[in-house]
Amino acid sequence: MCWFSRSIHGAVRAKCNHHTRSVWLCVSVCEVLFEGETEFAPYTAMQDDTAPTGQRIWEELQSGKWGEIAQFTVTPELIAAAKDAKKMEIEVWRTEQEAQPFTFEWNGRSWNAGPSSLARIYPVVMASKSDTARDVMTWGDADNQQVKMSMPELEELATAMAQAQVNRNDEIYRRQRQMKDVLDGLNNLADIRAFQTGESE
Repeated sequence: MCWFSRSIHGAVRAKCNHHTRSVWLCVSVCEVLFEGETEFAPYTAMQDDTAPTGQRIWEELQSGKWGEIAQFTVTPELIAAAKDAKKMEIEVWRTEQEAQPFTFEWNGRSWNAGPSSLARIYPVVMASKSDTARDVMTWGDADNQQVKMSMPELEELATAMAQAQVNRNDEIYRRQRQMKDVLDGLNNLADIRAFQTGESE
């Protein structure tokens, strides 16, 4: 079952109790609040929609029960909302990228790095400062080769790993800023919605 009301920008706002997926065509544009969601999502209803919910939305829109369907108008508020949604996608992308493992070069070998690698090596480095710590231990490189190293060398590896993480995070941050700058320069709703987070420069 669906309930409809006018949205502030003149399209039709819809609230539905069922999830659905359908092919999007430029026929009648509305906004749909699917069950379990908190935000209205753009929905394009079409006459030959095969999904039950899509059929119901189309029939309700065309029946005139909820009034005349106003011509869709792109407003500054709609542009701003679309940009805000894309900026949230960029923030999520940044968080996901910073959490990803990666490798870096140090002392002639490739080493695993990332938050999980740092979380593993830091306790070992701290323990190495105790009076009962071993003089030599092994640490696996990115090729799963066990490398013997002294405690000072292990500390150097941890420092290099942390610096590699800082450098990578800085690259991610700069890419995020670049994407936001590109997004800020878009003024066409279709271009904003087509903007792909994390793709080519």
